Amino acid sequence: MTKMFSLNVLTNGLWGQPFAIGAIVHSTGAEVQLCFYGRCPIEEPVDDEIRDIVLPEIEALRVDYGSYKEMLAAFADFYLKFKDGADVIAFMPVTAASFLLRDMHIRYLIGSSDLPVPFIDISGCLKQAGENPLSLDLYATKYGISVDPTNYSGGIFNPLYDCAQAIAVYEHLQGRVPKAA
Repeated sequence: MTKMFSLNVLTNGLWGQPFAIGAIVHSTGAEVQLCFYGRCPIEEPVDDEIRDIVLPEIEALRVDYGSYKEMLAAFADFYLKFKDGADVIAFMPVTAASFLLRDMHIRYLIGSSDLPVPFIDISGCLKQAGENPLSLDLYATKYGISVDPTNYSGGIFNPLYDCAQAIAVYEHLQGRVPKAA
């Protein structure tokens, strides 16, 4: 049975500070086992695309941390408890997830040996399989993989939706039939 730790981070623009984190810990063939969701206020000038497109879609998602620092500390605790023995997966994690992990390290919330190993970029898996590496949704549609965004408040902008979608696509790419999330 494969254990997966799926991570998704919403940032204020491509290079901005994270303001929402989603993570799902999942075992092959099982229902979702553990989730982390966190959102904090954006503490810098808001990127135009985030203001106009993303924030209106996630209005219903609770802001449950007063600051980025608080959210980061809570996520670091979750990460340290559940990452061991897991394939840590994310879709296009180069900027957002990498920034988050680095930030946890420089704030002494995780140690130097707390790297996500393996850290698997699902877009690279899609590319290697000869698929479009830019969209989980296109792959899911092509192969009839069902992750219903209406199950997630905020739909496709809910970081937990992207986590569930990444798990389903990763399982399918591994030759396993994913359970609907």
